[in-house]
Amino acid sequence: MAQFLKPGNLNNVWASGGDRIYPGDTKYATGWQVEIPPRQYFNEIDYKQDQMLAHLNQHGIPAWDNETEYHANKSYVQGSTSGAIYRCVLTHGGNSGSAQDPELDSSNTYWEVAFASAGEFYTQTESDARYAQISNNGSEYNPATLRTNISVYSKAETYTKTEVNARTTIASAAQMETLDSNAVLVSPQRLKDSFTVGGIYSQNGFQKLPGGLILQWGKTGAIGVGGTVAVTFPTPFTASVFVLTSGLNIPNTTADGTCSFGVPTLTGVTIYGDSNGTLTNGVSWIAIGV
Repeated sequence: MAQFLKPGNLNNVWASGGDRIYPGDTKYATGWQVEIPPRQYFNEIDYKQDQMLAHLNQHGIPAWDNETEYHANKSYVQGSTSGAIYRCVLTHGGNSGSAQDPELDSSNTYWEVAFASAGEFYTQTESDARYAQISNNGSEYNPATLRTNISVYSKAETYTKTEVNARTTIASAAQMETLDSNAVLVSPQRLKDSFTVGGIYSQNGFQKLPGGLILQWGKTGAIGVGGTVAVTFPTPFTASVFVLTSGLNIPNTTADGTCSFGVPTLTGVTIYGDSNGTLTNGVSWIAIGV
C-alpha cells in the first residue's frame, strides 16, 4: 500500500465562522431519515470532524476531557494544562462526566505518567560512563578499592592451590611416631597408625606411643628353683627403662613364690626365680621406657 500523504489546510475548520446547530443526541443515534436536513446540521457535523482532526494534528495525543470513557492500559491522554502524557490504569468515565482529571489524580488511582521526560533518564553515553560493561571484564574498577568495598583479599594475599597443598601435607607414619614436625596435618588414619603401626601385638610384644614412650610385655617359661631367665625385649629401648613390674602366672608349684629383676639394659633384663621352689608357669612382665 502506498504511503498516505498528509493533506494541507488541516488548520481550517469547516463552518468555524458560520451558523451551526447541534442535531441532538437522538438525531445522532438515528442518523438521516427520508428528510431534507437543515444545512446547519451539516455545518455542525463537518465542524466537529474538522475540529478533532485539527486538534489531533496539533497535539498528536488528544487532551483529556470529562466525557470520554477511558480504558485501563489502552487509553492515553495529554494533561489539560501540563501537556504531560498519561496512561489510564483503571477503566472509568463516560457520558456521565465522571472521568478523573489525570492532573488531579495525585494517588495514581486512574492515571499514571506514561513517559519519563528527557531529563529523567540517562543517555547511552551517560550510562556507559556510570556502569561497568561486561565486555570490559571489570577493567573499569580500581582493584584495591573494589576489594576493600566487597571485603575480599587480593591474589597476593591468598595461597595458590600448590601453596595450599604444600601446607596441608598429611604426616607420615614416622612423623606421627616422633611428633617432631609442626608443618604437617594429622588425619584420622595417621592417628590410628600412630597406635597400631610399629608394634607387636602378641604374648611378647610392644606398643610405641606418640611422643616416644614404649610399652613392652612378655611371659617367660618355667623357672627352676633359684633359677634365672634372660628376657630380651621385643624391641630395644633407645634411651632408658623407667619401670619393670612382674607377676607370677598361676598355678605355680610354689604357691607363695617370688621373683626379682636384675639391672635392665636397653635390650633386656634377667629375672631371678624363687629359691624355695619351681615357678612352673613362669612370670609375666611389663617394661616401660623410651
